[in-house]
Amino acid sequence: MVTDRNISLGRWACAGGTFKGGTNMSLISPNNTTIAKGTLISNNLYKIAFRYSLNSDTKQRQSAFVTEALTWETWHHCFGHVSYTGLGRLHAQKLVHGFTVDTTSPKPDCSICTAAKHSKKPFGPSIKRASQPGELTHADLWGKYDITSIHGCQYYLLLIDNTTHYIMVKFLKTKNQARQQIKNYFSYLSV
Repeated sequence: MVTDRNISLGRWACAGGTFKGGTNMSLISPNNTTIAKGTLISNNLYKIAFRYSLNSDTKQRQSAFVTEALTWETWHHCFGHVSYTGLGRLHAQKLVHGFTVDTTSPKPDCSICTAAKHSKKPFGPSIKRASQPGELTHADLWGKYDITSIHGCQYYLLLIDNTTHYIMVKFLKTKNQARQQIKNYFSYLSV
């Protein structure tokens, strides 16, 4: 009987087997018996033909090639986060050779898929700027700093003109000084 199977050479080596590579490759069991031969095909993959019989001597070798059923979640990650519905179709229609799944395993939400589906709506059209300097001013009062400056200031007032983008920063010792600085700013603009 000849069948085509997929195998991990790393797992084969961990199980005590060895292999000879090149364009033609052979799998050698731990008791030095060649049990499979393969040919190099595209993408650096080997197509391997396993030959075995069902006598008691080879039952142990045969069981080494039975793939264990993986969970839906594991297959979801292996197939690059394909939906569980898509995986169910692949499994039901037997479209993928070696796709053995534990059908009783849960299908948990995938945090990676959830994050990838987040989107942000585009920002609306930009608001027209004010046409005259001083028509619209943005102000921000920031503080209290933990460390006092050389001149004893622990706050600052930031004023930005929307038309010209003129920026003025005023350093303040107390928060109540902001009112007078804003008045001074508008007096400066009206001159």
